[in-house]
Amino acid sequence: MTTKTWQIKEVAEQLRIHPQTLYYYERIGLLPPPQRTPGGYRQFTEVDIERLQFIQRAKALGFRLKEIRQLLDLREQRTFTCWAVYEQLQQKIAAIEVQMLELQALKQELETLLQECHSRLATGMTDQTCTLLEESAPSSP
Repeated sequence: MTTKTWQIKEVAEQLRIHPQTLYYYERIGLLPPPQRTPGGYRQFTEVDIERLQFIQRAKALGFRLKEIRQLLDLREQRTFTCWAVYEQLQQKIAAIEVQMLELQALKQELETLLQECHSRLATGMTDQTCTLLEESAPSSP
C-alpha cells in the first residue's frame, strides 16, 4: 500500500505558508526531515501535514516556536495529557498577563508624550525640531 505524499510546494499551498517556512521548521527541528524522492525532493506525509497544522494552531494561539517545540516533545513522548496542556496554558496566560502590563505601561508613557507634543503644538512650536523623544529618553547607566 502506497502512502500519499505531497511535495513542498503543494504543502505550502495547502497550509498557506511560505515554502521557506517548511525549510526553517526542518532546520530548527520542529519538523523532522521528510522522506525524499530518488531525485532528492522532499515528500511530506499526512503525519507531517498534521504536525504542521498543530504548529500553525499553536502559533495562532500565541505560542512561540520554543514553546511549540516543548508541546511537540510532550506529544511525541505520549505525555501530552490534559494536565500537561493545562500547565502549558497556565504558563502562557501568565506570560500574556505580564506582556499586557508592559504594554499598558508603554501605552501610558506614549500617551504622556502625545499630550506633551499636543501642548507644544498648541503653543505654536510646529516648525521647530522636535526634541521630545530625546528629552524623555531614559538615562543610560
